[in-house]
Amino acid sequence: MKILYIYRDYKGRRKKYGEMMEKCGHKVVYLNILEKKIKNQVGISYIKKKNPDMVWVYTPYYISHRVISDETINYIRDKKIPIVMYSTIDPEKPYTEDLDTWKKMDFLFLHYKPMCKFLKEKGLNAYYMPLGFYPDQYFKTILNKKYDISFMGTAQTYLPTKKDKRVEYIQSLSKYKLGIYGEGFKGRLKNISVKSFRLHDTQRQVYAQTKINLDLPFVNYKHPFYKNQYHFKNRFFEIPATGNFLLELRCPEFLEIFDEDTIGYYDDNIESLKYNVKKYLKDKKLRKQMAEKSYKLVHQKHTYLHMFKKMFKIMSI
Repeated sequence: MKILYIYRDYKGRRKKYGEMMEKCGHKVVYLNILEKKIKNQVGISYIKKKNPDMVWVYTPYYISHRVISDETINYIRDKKIPIVMYSTIDPEKPYTEDLDTWKKMDFLFLHYKPMCKFLKEKGLNAYYMPLGFYPDQYFKTILNKKYDISFMGTAQTYLPTKKDKRVEYIQSLSKYKLGIYGEGFKGRLKNISVKSFRLHDTQRQVYAQTKINLDLPFVNYKHPFYKNQYHFKNRFFEIPATGNFLLELRCPEFLEIFDEDTIGYYDDNIESLKYNVKKYLKDKKLRKQMAEKSYKLVHQKHTYLHMFKKMFKIMSI
């Protein structure tokens, strides 16, 4: 099958989706767009020239913001070429308000379970399909511990500092030796050093130098619809893939993937976070045992290749 894959790369993660499609036996035509909100980047003439059997879009932006022109979408659908997406929510508005976008896709593989449930109830081909990791980017790396706690990621500065739960939770741990990485946190944290990072090598090294790798999976979007919702990011799989310890916020969706004997959990309050940080910092042996279990689990079930094989099986292609 010939698949036109439309994407914009980020940290070497997104182009590799096409590589996973190739490993599943398909021919892939790569189209790296300029920017996710520039209209009419993909026209009918390009589709005719490439003549794909399937169009795979990285994000709903390419349809909702007309990166693929409306005429082109109509042409693709008239030719009965399936449109597939493996992605998640559009942070600019509730997924409940964008049915016109979702209806234009034939297969929706979604990282976010509540969204998947909603779209299924609307009769769409929606399937829950979490993120994964690439073993060539995130592999076992164990080093001497430099940090008590670290967090690496985009600050998601959609909210003012006072309402940013990531900032609030990190700030509560200021007495520990912290490794905080992410440009967006600069100027938002008090008396806590913030470093920049770009490459997977840096992330892997920091994970390996940290006793407790913290995740803060808050959906920090302005719209009240997303208040008190949680959503995992790549680090949810990439930290265990390096053989290091992850401390995650407890919620049913996450517990379906990692039992409480594989990663640490805390409840959504600062007291619980502090309690569990103290608990796991004291017990090096327990952290090591749990990290070994989660390492084995992600390599057995949660690489991106596992995810793409499941998607193609669902589509029976």
